Amino acid sequence: MTRIITLEEAFLHPKVWDLFPVSYQKQYMMIKKSLTDVGPERIRLMDAAGIDMEVLSHVQPGIQILKDDEYKLAVDVCKEVNDWLGDVVKKYPTRFAGFAMLPTQSPEKAADELERTVTEFGFKGALINGHTNGRYLDDKSFSVFLERAQTLDVPIYIHPTDPPQIITDTYYNGYSVPLVTGWGWSVETGTHVLRMMCGGVFDRYPRLKIIIGHMGELLPYCLTRLNVSLTMGEWLVAAEDTKGNNPKPVTVMEKNVNYYMRENVFVTSSGVFDQPVLDCAVAMLGIDNIMFSVDAPMRDNFEAMDFLRAVELSQKDKEKFAHGNAERLLKLLPTTHETPKRNISSSWYAFRAKSKSKIGRKIISFLIK
Repeated sequence: MTRIITLEEAFLHPKVWDLFPVSYQKQYMMIKKSLTDVGPERIRLMDAAGIDMEVLSHVQPGIQILKDDEYKLAVDVCKEVNDWLGDVVKKYPTRFAGFAMLPTQSPEKAADELERTVTEFGFKGALINGHTNGRYLDDKSFSVFLERAQTLDVPIYIHPTDPPQIITDTYYNGYSVPLVTGWGWSVETGTHVLRMMCGGVFDRYPRLKIIIGHMGELLPYCLTRLNVSLTMGEWLVAAEDTKGNNPKPVTVMEKNVNYYMRENVFVTSSGVFDQPVLDCAVAMLGIDNIMFSVDAPMRDNFEAMDFLRAVELSQKDKEKFAHGNAERLLKLLPTTHETPKRNISSSWYAFRAKSKSKIGRKIISFLIK
C-alpha cells in the first residue's frame, strides 16, 4: 500500500481533562501519557507501525460532558483546544490532520467554530461524542450546524458515548462499565444515525456526510432488515398522514435506508480488525464507504496494521480502504511524506514495539479463550 491514513485517533487536552469527573479520569489514567502525546514520540510509533497520517480528535466524551447552560465555557474551551490542535497540524502537516471539537450545547456557536477551524486551520471536519444532554442531531435545533457542515462540505464524525442516563439506568443498572462501552456504545451510535434518517435530516441536507466507527456500529449487519422494516414502515406512516388518520403528523424519510447508508454515511474500521466483519460491511455498503482506522491509543497500531496487510481485498480496493477513500472524503492531497531513513536505534525501537504488541495480544488471547 502506498499510504496509510487513520481517522479515529484520540488525544487529550489538559483543559478538558480538568472537566472530566473522577470516574472518567480513572478510565484513562493508564493511557493518559499516550493520549497527551501528539509529537515526536507518537510519530515514532506511527513510523514503527507503518502509519503515514493520523486525523486527530479529542477523546470522548470531550466537551459534550458539559451541560447546555455551560455553553459559554464550552465555547471557550473548544476555541483553546482547537487553536492548540491547529498548531500541531501546522507543525506536522504531513503526519497529522484535525477534526474540530465543537460546543454543541449551542448549535449556532458550534457552526461558527466549525467554520473557523476549517477556514483557519484546514481542519477536515469535526468529531462529536454522540448526543448532547439527550439531544441528537435530528433535533431541529441543530439545523444551523448541519447546514453549515453541508455548505463547508466537511463530514461530522459521530463517536460513541454513554446513552442518556434514563437509558443507562434501565438497560445497564447494576452492571459494569464494559457492558456499556462494549455493547451500549454501538447501539447508541447506530440509533443516532437511524434517528437522523427517520427524522429527514439527509432529505433536508442531501450532501451532508456522517462518519461512524467500529465497522459501522452494528448497522451493516442489520441493514437488510432495517431497509425493509424502517423504509416500508415510514412510508406507511406517511400514507396514514395523507389520509388524516394520524392526530400528530410525523417527519418520515423520503428515500430508503440503503440509499442513505451509501450516500451519506461512511464507516471506519476503528477497533475492529476481523475479516468476516469487514466482508459484511463491504457487501452491504460497498468498499467506497469504508476507511481504515485504529482507535489509538485505545487499540494497538501494530494489531491494526497486521489486519490491514493481511486483509482479503484486491489491491485496488485495499488502496481505497487504506487511504484513497479518506483522501477523497477529507480532501487530503494524495501524497505521502518522505519515509525517514532508518538508523539502528529506530529499527531497534520498532522491533521492541512490535514485540511488545505481539506478546500483549497473545496474553490477552490466552486469557479470554
